[in-house]
Amino acid sequence: RMSLHLEIVTPSEIAFSGECVTVTAPGLLGEFGVLDGHAQTLAVTVAGVVRLQTASGELQFVVGPGFAEVGPGRLTLLVVLCEPGDAVDKAAAKAEIAAAYGVLKVKSSESEEGLSARRQVDLATARLAV
Repeated sequence: RMSLHLEIVTPSEIAFSGECVTVTAPGLLGEFGVLDGHAQTLAVTVAGVVRLQTASGELQFVVGPGFAEVGPGRLTLLVVLCEPGDAVDKAAAKAEIAAAYGVLKVKSSESEEGLSARRQVDLATARLAV
């Protein structure tokens, strides 16, 4: 079985570094998968769930927006944040969505507060998807 080296990097740490068989990441145009031998690519990523299949099973991470760089035998995700999927607080995520929609009721979605609320909804929705 061919493997791929994955690194998920945030501004403060390398959140994950290891070998996996497949990776699915949230791209600007929808989810995309990466296997060993994938063409070299640079892609914009959005808040969502990264799923990776390792020799010992599946792992999931909630990530913020960023970039994906695919090279020979490797994938690097440069993201704003990364959280282990099994550490997600679903009740808190639901509360974040409710709070963000409260902001969007009174602020334009194009205002700074509105854009921030939309980002909050995207991340909270990803947290509910793991």
